[in-house]
Amino acid sequence: MLKIFLNTTLSISLLLSSSLANASLITNGSFEELLFADNSLSKGNVHKTNLQNFGNKNSAWDVFYTLPGWITTAGNGIELQKNIVTDSADGQQHVELDSHPRGSSNAVMTQSLDSLIIGAEYLLEFSYKPRTNQLNDNGINVFWYDAATDFNLNMNADLAVDGRSKKHPSWATQSIVLTAQSETMDLSFGAFGKQNSLGGLLDNVSLVQVSDGPVTDIPEPSIFALSLFGFAALIRRQQKIKIKSNAALLIDSK
Repeated sequence: MLKIFLNTTLSISLLLSSSLANASLITNGSFEELLFADNSLSKGNVHKTNLQNFGNKNSAWDVFYTLPGWITTAGNGIELQKNIVTDSADGQQHVELDSHPRGSSNAVMTQSLDSLIIGAEYLLEFSYKPRTNQLNDNGINVFWYDAATDFNLNMNADLAVDGRSKKHPSWATQSIVLTAQSETMDLSFGAFGKQNSLGGLLDNVSLVQVSDGPVTDIPEPSIFALSLFGFAALIRRQQKIKIKSNAALLIDSK
């Protein structure tokens, strides 16, 4: 019985570990979702493109205040692109955060993640590609903070990526391990550098739990476990008494 229980427990643990390793907590990480859960509409600020019609186009771009899973928290909006500058890293769409109009085009988009484990570690990965070959022109900051805190451009970024297209012509995976300080955390991506409507490209965002929270105190043994321990001790004691009794009988018979 004990062996079966241990094997079952081990199997469950392995399944849980596998699911933790593969299940991303991000909604619409590759920007392929074009419909909102409540069927609300989102229209582009530049070309007035209806988001739900975006997928029907061979090539397109527009700037949206909201996308499924994402909302603009600074700047003019999220520029969704399809076959404009490059293919996407995953699927057909990706985003650029140095959007439009020029001069005040650097934007920040945010997603809230709830039901996190305080103290647990989460691996953030995303695909990044610089659009231009200019210095200080393709930057993307990553911010990770308690959702109870309002976003502020003066926050310190947890990760900053930048590059030039000639040196980094392909999509590259960026990663960082983040710790949850609250059950609900906000994840933000923000453009930095020249505000010329040409910036870093972002795609394939994922966040997976890679460690549990702090180790808690081991609970007191259950009454059932203590009862089993006491019962086993009683059996051993009775066996010892029986052995001594048999030994005494052997001595008396000599």
